[in-house]
Amino acid sequence: MKRTLTPWLLVLIALGGCSSKPPESTVSDGTKSPVEEQKTPQETLHEQLRSGIFQLGAGLDSIESALNEAHKTKATSQEIKEALADLEDAINDAGGTLAEEDDDAPTLERVTADMPTYEARRKKLCDLINDSLHSLNDARGIVDGLAPSDDQESPLEPVGQKIDVAMDDLRGALEALGGQEETDE
Repeated sequence: MKRTLTPWLLVLIALGGCSSKPPESTVSDGTKSPVEEQKTPQETLHEQLRSGIFQLGAGLDSIESALNEAHKTKATSQEIKEALADLEDAINDAGGTLAEEDDDAPTLERVTADMPTYEARRKKLCDLINDSLHSLNDARGIVDGLAPSDDQESPLEPVGQKIDVAMDDLRGALEALGGQEETDE
């Protein structure tokens, strides 16, 4: 004779499986998990630098992509030719100083051995990223300034879209580094 599970037994099994708590590392109410709360200042700084530098690399790639897009854009008028020159200068300015700081993230051991130096590096990276965001904001303003009207795109919008991606990447790097975007206000 073949045994089958009764519907009640299936209900009990299902209820028993649904009553377990989610793992503490998946807390989504905005609080830190116990694992995050146990990080040392050195581990926190190391994680900020590791993640921030990784995202900074993505930002530099996006800046290079925006610059390449500007280089390949053909000027159809004197106004666009002048705007492209200003745009390229602003994009170059955004990437120039950051490229000098593009380095591998330090190991936890190095951060632990010289925390003040790496904290100063983190702050410097935040300042440089903010400077780059200002330059990219200026570049985006050049693109937007060429739009014939509010409901029409600028002839340089493909460059503007690449600038937007670069700005998003740099904001991600800034956030990972524990910094905040400075506004002109």
